[in-house]
Amino acid sequence: MTMRLGIMLALLLAASPALAQRAPGPHDGIYDGVMFQECRGGGRVRQDRTSAEVRGGEIVIAGLPGDAPITGRIGANGAVTLPPVGLFQAGQGQIFIGANNARRFTGSHPGRGTCSLGYDLRRSGPLPRGR
Repeated sequence: MTMRLGIMLALLLAASPALAQRAPGPHDGIYDGVMFQECRGGGRVRQDRTSAEVRGGEIVIAGLPGDAPITGRIGANGAVTLPPVGLFQAGQGQIFIGANNARRFTGSHPGRGTCSLGYDLRRSGPLPRGR
């Protein structure tokens, strides 16, 4: 009996990290929108369609072709911390909850000069099943 209990406890402890990572977050889903570069005095100088996946406490934004994805951390109340990207510094963002439980993510990275890299994404659907 104690051996069985020990094995069951070991299996439960081994599965706990995987279960914790799979816990759904309030903002989970697929987000679609634009990534843009904006410069003072010049407005938007570049705009590209992009998508992101929000799962638990993490947002993964597709990078531009040839670039790695951008992975940010979601904190309390939907506040997002973004890592540095290329010539842009670490950034921040926010996931807002609107009417009918709609979600929107906006964020930006300050640049070293007069330009910044920004995002404007809306949740377009749930996460695919089985991922």
